[in-house]
Amino acid sequence: MNVPTVLKVTGAAAILVFANYVSAQSTYNPNLTSEGNRWEVTAYLDSSAGHVQLATQGICFYDIGVSGTHYLYYWVSDTFPNWNGIATQEGDQIFMHGDYAEDVGHDGFEWEIVTSSDKNAGSGHWKEWREDGKFGNTIGFANAHFQRVGRCEVKDPFEALDKYYDIGFPRDEFGKEITLPFGDLKLILETLK
Repeated sequence: MNVPTVLKVTGAAAILVFANYVSAQSTYNPNLTSEGNRWEVTAYLDSSAGHVQLATQGICFYDIGVSGTHYLYYWVSDTFPNWNGIATQEGDQIFMHGDYAEDVGHDGFEWEIVTSSDKNAGSGHWKEWREDGKFGNTIGFANAHFQRVGRCEVKDPFEALDKYYDIGFPRDEFGKEITLPFGDLKLILETLK
């Protein structure tokens, strides 16, 4: 191989590597933090004919950085104690997982940002379960509605973990403690009978 050919091949390879690097470094728009990092998520019981509304919780997203084509975030709830996890975004798609109750309770979300205004909305699915040593204790499957509502009070994710670790359970409209991020599913199921 002569020198000009080697330079052409090397140059082409360098351009491809640089192009991949630049595309991976670009921030998705909209993303979960630039127009405000506080969102509210509301669960709607998927198995009910009317998609009965369950709980609404606040979530703060904090940038981690880029991994390939994904943008990564920490998330911490500012309304439910010790509920936090990791989120990843690729385009408009968001995937999240997290834990609560000293890591015995688990949540997963798959959703998409569906509007492009500064008050972005998203929709998708929410599942919640607890460990039981067998198949898992499914709390429920829900449709999820996300709404960007502003900026979080706490700017650092690790400070947010500390601040919201033991904030006490939120209460429903009747003053009853909501002990699951998803909401009081037993109460909801009783009302559907």
